[in-house]
Amino acid sequence: MGAKYKTAPEDIVPIGQKMAFGSGHLANQLFPAALGVFMVVLVMSLNMNPVLAGILGALPRFLDALTDPIMGFISDNTRSKWGRRKPYILIGSVITGVAFMIMWQLYPDNSQTYNFFYFLIVSIFFYIGYTIFATPLIGLGYEMTPDYNERTRLMAVSQWMGQIAWMIAPWFWVIIYDPDIFASAPEGARTLSIWVGALCMILGILPAVFNKEMIVPDKEKMANLSMKELAHNTKEFVTGIKRTLKNKPFVKLCGATFLVFNGFQTVAQFAMFIIVYYLFNGDKVASGAWPAWFGTVSAMATAVIVIPIVTKLSEKYGKKNAFIIATLISIIGYGLKWWGFNPDNPWLMFMPIPFLSFLYSVKYFEKNNAQVL
Repeated sequence: MGAKYKTAPEDIVPIGQKMAFGSGHLANQLFPAALGVFMVVLVMSLNMNPVLAGILGALPRFLDALTDPIMGFISDNTRSKWGRRKPYILIGSVITGVAFMIMWQLYPDNSQTYNFFYFLIVSIFFYIGYTIFATPLIGLGYEMTPDYNERTRLMAVSQWMGQIAWMIAPWFWVIIYDPDIFASAPEGARTLSIWVGALCMILGILPAVFNKEMIVPDKEKMANLSMKELAHNTKEFVTGIKRTLKNKPFVKLCGATFLVFNGFQTVAQFAMFIIVYYLFNGDKVASGAWPAWFGTVSAMATAVIVIPIVTKLSEKYGKKNAFIIATLISIIGYGLKWWGFNPDNPWLMFMPIPFLSFLYSVKYFEKNNAQVL
C-alpha cells in the first residue's frame, strides 16, 4: 500500500466507532494486566507455594487455548439480528468482570489447598468468559471496514487505548500494598478487584452497544449451530482447522507471535520480582512505586513511540518488513537489560524500555491480519 492510496469515504470508521472499539480493547488488556499484578499477592502475601501459583497461571491458559478456536467457530457462524459478534462481547464482558471480582475474594486464614482450588475453579470461569468476550471482539475489528489501511488505523487506535491498561495496572501494586489504604494486601486485592472487574465490564460492553459489523458473510455459507447438526459441525470445525494449518503465511505468523510475544510476556512477568528482590533486596517498602513506574513508562513508550512508528512503517514498507524491523530493535533493548538492572542505580532500569517496547508490536501485527507474511 503506497502513500498515494486514499481510503474511500464509506470505508472510513468514524472516530466514535474507533473509540468504542478501543474501549473494548482497553478492557481486553486491563483484565490480563490487572491479573498479572494481582497474582503477586498469591505469593507475597497469601504465602502460596510459587509452584502452585505457577500452576494457577498455566492450567487455565491450556483451557483458553482450546476454547479460543471453538469460540471463533461459534461466533463466525452465529445468526442473530444483533450480529455475529456483539451478543458474545456483551455476555462475555459480564461473565469475565463478575468472575474477576469473585476470584480474588481470598483470605490468609484459609488453607493453601482451599485457596488453590477456589482460585482455580473461579479462574476457569474467568477464562471461559474472557474467551467469549475477546475472540469475537478481535473478529469485529476485521469487519468494521473492508479497507486495508483503515483497518490498520483502527487497530492502531485500539492498541493505543489498550496500552492505557498497562499504564494503569502497575499502580494497582502500589494501592494494594499501601498500608494507609488497606490493612493488608489480601484485603486490598479483595476490594480493588471489585472496582477493576466493574470497570472492565462497562468498557467491554461499549463495543457491543456502539459498533457496527459492516462486512456480513453469505448466510448460505455459514454452518448450522444447532445441536442436531453437532456432529457435522464438529467435523467441519476440525476440517477448518486443518485447512487453516495449510496456510503457510498464517502458520508463520502464529509461530512468530507464539515464540516472540509469549517469550516477551514470560520475561515481563518477572519484572516486578526482579525490581523488588534484586534491586531492593526484597524490601517492599524501599521498592515503593518503582515497579509501577517501570510498567507505566513501558506502556507509555509503546503507546506514544512504538505504535505510531510501527503504523507508519507498516503503511510505507508493509507489515512483514515492519515486523522484522521492530523485532530487531527489541533485541537491542534486551541486550541493554544487562546494564539496565543495576542495584547501584535503579534509574538505569528505564534505559532499555524504548527499545523493548517495539516487541509489543508483535501483538499489533497478529491482530491486524495475516497479510504480514
